[in-house]
Amino acid sequence: MDIKDLITAAANAAGAQEPHADISALVEHGKEARQHVWDWHYAGTAERGRLAEKLAASTPEFQRAVAVTENALAEELADSSARRARIRAENPSLFKD
Repeated sequence: MDIKDLITAAANAAGAQEPHADISALVEHGKEARQHVWDWHYAGTAERGRLAEKLAASTPEFQRAVAVTENALAEELADSSARRARIRAENPSLFKD
């Protein structure tokens, strides 16, 4: 995902929120939000607890940025999985079962 996709996702999320949602705050926290999501993905149980506490104590803007990032990465993963399944169906000889 590049920054353009993240900005688009932030704008879409802000549009779904209250009319006064601050898009610039979502974009401002994009890098930190992405790092938080990746840290969560690779963290163990204790680390996830610490990250959950950190997220709960963070600003609403940062929490929205994390939610936007999680959704964007989930969509990217779903697209990648669908693409891989299509390629696998079209070219079974490329994959070892």
